Amino acid sequence: MTTDNLQIARPERRPSPGRQAYLRQRREATRAAILQAARGVFAQCNYIDAKIEDIIRAAGVSRATFYAHFESKLELAYAIYDEIVPQTTALFDALPEAGDAGIDAIKAWLRAFADIHVEHRYVTPLIAQLQLFESGFRQRVLNDSEGFIDRLARSGVRGFAETAGTGPEARRQRVHARLVTNRAAAVCAEIARGETSPADTEIVLDLVGRELLEFMAGTR
Repeated sequence: MTTDNLQIARPERRPSPGRQAYLRQRREATRAAILQAARGVFAQCNYIDAKIEDIIRAAGVSRATFYAHFESKLELAYAIYDEIVPQTTALFDALPEAGDAGIDAIKAWLRAFADIHVEHRYVTPLIAQLQLFESGFRQRVLNDSEGFIDRLARSGVRGFAETAGTGPEARRQRVHARLVTNRAAAVCAEIARGETSPADTEIVLDLVGRELLEFMAGTR
């Protein structure tokens, strides 16, 4: 056998570190553009009516590029929801300190919760719609809500700590925790949408804040 018949394996050429960084930044920028376009589309129409073609057009990318980042419209919606989870988690982690400081701090905490709804105002209706149409997403939101309660229980807040366990009293307390936190979230969403007047907003914040504070103290 002559050397002419030999196939010499050439080492695979990988992009330089600088090139890799550039490609990574470009991919992240494209993903961000798709997410931004999706926010705009979801803000203008219902999730069920939103079309991938509209998102692609708004993002200025090809269909192949879209599917290189997201497998479906649902995966894209999950990604949008995931953007606010760390912010909401940090807010709930700050609740014990607000509870220790009293009603004014609790009302400030509720205002911060409303600010999240304002900042991500397109997400609230999107979440509501997805829970109607996608059982998997509904379970995800439920799991996240239960996770917030568990985090507060582990932090030692009395009312939430009483949700731990499997007995009837713990179960009753967990249901109560869901009611209190869901009511706080709903009120903050209403405030963010401008559905309450400034005067009524102060009353609502005081009422819901005191309810939350009483629950945290374990007095209800």
